[in-house]
Amino acid sequence: MAVVEQTHSQLFTLRVWGEDVGNGRSEIRGILKHVLTGEIYHFRNGNDLSKLIESLTISAQDHLSGGKT
Repeated sequence: MAVVEQTHSQLFTLRVWGEDVGNGRSEIRGILKHVLTGEIYHFRNGNDLSKLIESLTISAQDHLSGGKT
């Protein structure tokens, strides 16, 4: 029988829009909401979003493993 490694996933909702910042430029803005906790996080670009998701996922893994990663 094969052993299946179980992973813990996170569920988020994501709202993204472009915002005019002047001089014909726009930036990506958005809100990331963790569905289970209701926590809301704001971000201003794709790099910030990526770091945020990585941080939240690692934090959740640490919490589930009792701090042992």
